[in-house]
Order: sequence, then structure tokens, then C-alpha cells
Amino acid sequence: MKRLLFTVIALSLACGLYAQIALQNKTLCYEASYHYGFINISAGNALITFDLDGDRFTGTFNGKSIPIGHRVYAISDTLIATMVEGPGLSRENVTYENGWYTKPNARHPQIDFSDPAKYKNINGEGNLNASSGTMEAVTISTDMLALFYYFQQLDYSALTPGQKIDIAVNLPDGDVQQLQIDYLGDDSLNEQETHKLMFNYSYHGVMSNYPVTVQIDKSSKLPLIFSADIKIGHIELILKP
Repeated sequence: MKRLLFTVIALSLACGLYAQIALQNKTLCYEASYHYGFINISAGNALITFDLDGDRFTGTFNGKSIPIGHRVYAISDTLIATMVEGPGLSRENVTYENGWYTKPNARHPQIDFSDPAKYKNINGEGNLNASSGTMEAVTISTDMLALFYYFQQLDYSALTPGQKIDIAVNLPDGDVQQLQIDYLGDDSLNEQETHKLMFNYSYHGVMSNYPVTVQIDKSSKLPLIFSADIKIGHIELILKP
């Protein structure tokens, strides 16, 4: 169950923006849900902020689960990147990124990043016990913040179902992260016309085992729902009104 909730929180990073003309100082909230057989539960919420100042993109994510057992699971991510115009999509040069993971007691769920014993982050700081899989998910969740800039930039009219878009992301340490976007075609959700995509990131040179499907409203380019199948069920992230 602990791994389930962390996966839900990590997916919660994938939150969107408003229309192309409004990428400045935007905040949206998404609700995560989990399905397995007859089980259908609300699992947590995420608050996402975005800002584009010239070619400088900043994204933050703060997500927290409902109490699970004696714990609440939370992550807090920041990504700052320069978007360089080029053929097709812009390219991304990351200037700063960090992702923090913590799991406070459910009776005292305050988030505290001042005590190294209570957190772990992707830059190697903190002493909290966290698995390598958990920290991989935190890393990818931080990288994914820039996706929503790309969602606004895609020329959907020029894409055909099955077409793949590969993007190289330059990281501050000189490493290169691979992002692959698969265009699945037109779709609809709750009577709204959508573009359907699937995306996946690499981690240490290997693509993730859990690609994520997203449906984007055609008129606003706003992600309405994200979904992924994991070993123990199906996870969805749904835009809250």
C-alpha cells in the first residue's frame, strides 16, 4: 500500500496549465484515485504552479496522500529550465531541479524539510529511509513538470496516430534525459474532445516501466486526466473543477 500511494503522488506531478496564452502564474489542483477490482478510492491531491517568463519555465508541485496507516506520504518538486526554440518543439536546458520526499506521522502531518532525518531528496540530501525505486519516481516526477509546456507547444494538426516524438533534456550535471511522447490520436472524455497521448521518461539511461496516458482538452490544451497501469491496479489523476 505504501508503494501504491507513493506512485499516486508521483503521478500527481503530471498536472497542467491553462491555454497557450496563459502560462504565467497558474495554479491547478488534481485528485488522484486508485482502482483495483471493486476497490475505488480517493488517494490524495496535488497542487501545481507554473510560470513562463520569456524562455524561463518554472514549475512546482506539492502533493500529499490521505493518511495510510500511521503515515502521510508527500513530495515537493521544483524545476527551472530554459526553453530553447528549435525545429518542431522547443528544447529544454534544466538549470535547477530538486525533489523532496517525506512521510510524516499521520497524527502530526506537517511537512518539515529542516530536519535531515525527516526527508530525502534527489540531490542526495537527507537521511530518511527511502528505496531506490521511490527516489527514481521522485526524480521522474520532477522532470515531468516541463511536459505541460510541451503540451502547449505541440502542433496536433500535424501529428498522425502512432507518431513518436523524442526529446532530449539537458540536465545540470551534464546528463541527458530522454522523453518520448506517443501521439495516439483524437478521443473524447465526458463530452469534451481531446487529444490522447502517452509519454515516458528515462532514468539512468533506461525507460520507465510505467508509461502514462493523458487526455488533453482540444480547446484549452489542458490535461484533463492522466492514467497508468501498475502491478497492483490502475491509477488516475483527474482535474478538479
